[in-house]
Amino acid sequence: MSAPDRRFVADADAHRRDQPRYCPACAAGLDLASEFWEGDERRFYCWCAACDWTGEVTTTGGTARGHEPEH
Repeated sequence: MSAPDRRFVADADAHRRDQPRYCPACAAGLDLASEFWEGDERRFYCWCAACDWTGEVTTTGGTARGHEPEH
């Protein structure tokens, strides 16, 4: 395996630091937290296998807010 590209080291560190770790519905560990950008907002699309919850979590500095589409 080659060394990581140094241009992306800070981004990878921020992802590991900021990604949600626990499901907001059942508090189990999340099975997926995929980061993407929408405009200027960083978002994480998340999935929990324990309760089958899916939704988006948006970072807001020291706190996080969640968004779940209507079912």
